[in-house]
Amino acid sequence: MITVAWAAVRRRRLQSVVIATVVLLTSATTVLALGLLVASSAPFESAFARLHGAHAMASFDPSITSTTDLAATGRRPGVTAAAGPFGAVEAQVVGARGRRLPVGLVVGRSDAGGSVDRLHIDEGTWLTGTGQIVLSREFVRTGDTAWTIGSTVTVDGSSVTIVGIAESVTGSAGAWVWPDQLSAPTSLQMLYRFASAGTDDDIRSGLASATGALPAGALTGSTSYLAVKLRANEALKPMVPFVVAFAVLGLVMSALIVVNVVAGAVVAGYRSIGVQKTLGFSPAQVVTGYAVQVLAVGVPACVVGVAAGTALAVPILAMTADAYSVAGGTSVPVWVPALVLLVVPALVLLSAVGPATRAGRLPAVQAITVGRAPRAGHGFRLRRALMRMRLPRPIGLGLAAPLARPSRAAVTVVAVLLGAATFVLAAGLATSLTRVAEGVNRTEAAPVLVAMMGPDMGGGPDADPASGPKPGADRTPADPAAVHAVIAAQPGTAHIAGLSEASISLAGSTQPIDVRAYDADASWAGYPIIDGRWYRSPSEVVASSRMLRLTGVQVGDEITVSAAAGQRRVTVVGEVMLNGGDPTLVMDAATLTGIAGPVTPRQYEVALTPGTDPHRYVSALSAALAGQSADPIVSADTQENEAITVMLTLISILALLLGSVAALGVFNTVVLNTRERVHEIGVLKSVGMTPWQVRTMVVTSMVAVGLVGGALAVPLGWGVHRWIVPVMFDAAGFGYAPEFIAVYNPWELLALGATGIVLAVLGALIPAGWAARTRAATALRAE
Repeated sequence: MITVAWAAVRRRRLQSVVIATVVLLTSATTVLALGLLVASSAPFESAFARLHGAHAMASFDPSITSTTDLAATGRRPGVTAAAGPFGAVEAQVVGARGRRLPVGLVVGRSDAGGSVDRLHIDEGTWLTGTGQIVLSREFVRTGDTAWTIGSTVTVDGSSVTIVGIAESVTGSAGAWVWPDQLSAPTSLQMLYRFASAGTDDDIRSGLASATGALPAGALTGSTSYLAVKLRANEALKPMVPFVVAFAVLGLVMSALIVVNVVAGAVVAGYRSIGVQKTLGFSPAQVVTGYAVQVLAVGVPACVVGVAAGTALAVPILAMTADAYSVAGGTSVPVWVPALVLLVVPALVLLSAVGPATRAGRLPAVQAITVGRAPRAGHGFRLRRALMRMRLPRPIGLGLAAPLARPSRAAVTVVAVLLGAATFVLAAGLATSLTRVAEGVNRTEAAPVLVAMMGPDMGGGPDADPASGPKPGADRTPADPAAVHAVIAAQPGTAHIAGLSEASISLAGSTQPIDVRAYDADASWAGYPIIDGRWYRSPSEVVASSRMLRLTGVQVGDEITVSAAAGQRRVTVVGEVMLNGGDPTLVMDAATLTGIAGPVTPRQYEVALTPGTDPHRYVSALSAALAGQSADPIVSADTQENEAITVMLTLISILALLLGSVAALGVFNTVVLNTRERVHEIGVLKSVGMTPWQVRTMVVTSMVAVGLVGGALAVPLGWGVHRWIVPVMFDAAGFGYAPEFIAVYNPWELLALGATGIVLAVLGALIPAGWAARTRAATALRAE
């Protein structure tokens, strides 16, 4: 049987290539889908366990306690592991062109490993001595040459070279240097893991036990990993639903196509099975032969597919880990490829055994008859009706072809349906996410930002978080009136609004509320209105979705806000989408002044007249502001939402993969149909059908399949989009504006539905060309 099976593999090269390609793509897609599912299941917890994250990060005063005493705290009851003490300073890293990172903790640490808080090196290497620095990924904007490996930066008064970019799963530092680099550390850091650390009370109790023997006042502050976990989980929640949806689509489609291809190949071989039975093969030998035949092709293809899928998953999982704000996570767990290597060949085997068993039970004559052509009665009346229509004969024959194999046509429709639905969903998600990014960043409404500089000033809330204060932070504070006048006089200026920031108290809430206050009409500033309207007077405010959810306030409620200078009753008239997860109110600067005293704009937002180039505008404005402590920037150059960028990249990759798998399903169906109809094609060509007419007939045979699949895909993709986008927003704790959901227009849906026809035609083109080029005599002898 092995000899017969191997001979069949070599004889039916095209069929073997199709099976191998489908199994290869299926294996790769399955590895990627399972890898994404695993990565989306408790990613922070997985990274925390893998890298032995710190349950608590504690800071100590070096003038009160010694390094020896601190090292002893790691052996206290309840402490399972500890690292440190490490010297640390609060410092700002200054790079090329005066670029500055936010002020952060710079820690002296010689080892990236250890029993607590193992650092994940993203780029470059770890420290080998003084004069070097490793930056935290959280503080570095990718693509900025000021922070590339090999660049020289200044920190704590010393010049050092960047040798690596690393991540701490618990965010233990903004940068690391060699311990000797810090000549006078202002604090000492200890990292602890406790036997019990499930709640804040457990961590406080463990920290109290560890530090109980130290002098009073030695502990100056601490951070729990639970706060880091909360921030990380908030970042990943919106991504999980869409990643899971695409992964499940990939798994379902992969299984469907494998069954369709392998089972179809066996059905197409019924004639060979009949011949084998006439030669004395038993049903068991028939089944064994086909099992060996498909496994001989499928197993090597599965191995290659698993390797390709694992390699493809590495960069995708790296992007996913960045979007999830967790360290590492760039490799596929070992059990995933092992499982795929077992499951996919098993699926291939079962797909072959079922139809082979049925064929093995047929009498030899019947198997030969079924193998030559579909049984009579399969859609015969419908085919006759189509032939009576006044259609060109090749088109009529093509449209009638799927009716001869209704079960095969139905499976192909489902494959096209899932492929086209993937494109519908992908297009909708891409539009929704793009609109979210535009709404959050507001780069279209306010393309230029002017950051006010001075000792106590920096970029506003929408300024580049990685840039920090630009050169001039030590200059005389900017004069807001003078800066405003220069901006207003600049050609191309359409609107200006100064933005101030503060924290205030809300009656009935223990959590401080952030405030954004504008000194002029800012209704043009581009905040997406989720509910209600923009404020129109100092007695009105608008609130972020997070603020409303955390406080229980609703649009239309009156609330009491207060600060150092007094309190005031205001009405919440709208809900807006804001970048950032903190509860925020947006109001008139007069309202903030009334409760907090005089405020000074930290940033001016500028709208431009139509046709004004933002970069040229900024260049001219920079020259006009020479001597002023203000720096204009193009907001689009500093606004980047990494999570949305990763989502859009994943959407493109997964849609392309699933579309390719769907097209392969169509390709296989057309190949099988063409092989079964080879004698018919020979007869048609002998009576005068041209190669172009043959090609038209074969391609048309899949048009109806594509049309039905595409038509069904539109409501399916639309429905999944309508479900998944609200789930993503709810998971993120945000409300959503109607324009984030209503992203399809009728013409777009029509075009997306046509992708079903496109997939079907693309899958049919190659076998249609083969059929067109086949000589009539060759086709007639093929039987």
